[in-house]
Amino acid sequence: MAKMGDWIVHLALGPLLLVIALLFLRFPPRDINWMYGYRTARSMKSQEAWEFANRLSARALVWISVGITLIQALLMVFLNPVPAVLVATVVYLVGVLGLIPVVEIRLKQRFPDANQEDNRTR
Repeated sequence: MAKMGDWIVHLALGPLLLVIALLFLRFPPRDINWMYGYRTARSMKSQEAWEFANRLSARALVWISVGITLIQALLMVFLNPVPAVLVATVVYLVGVLGLIPVVEIRLKQRFPDANQEDNRTR
């Protein structure tokens, strides 16, 4: 039988991640930096790309966190806390890691490289 404390920790993870995602959405990093925010070579090429990538990734993280919270509530019914946390963690990691190529594709579409533009005009 699972202890109540295990379930509290399990059910707190999704909402905690949601709060963090909402903070990033509400208070995005203003300037390009290496400390926090969505940091890739493409997102750091310009201030406009930086703002776009951070806004897009923060919105996606909110939805991923909401999904994780719902998944955690469902897992509580079907699994013990330890496997439930593991499943929720894997789903969250897949969501976050899957977010990177999506944001990079959107960045590439919105901010094409100067080299690509030069090649198209020739």
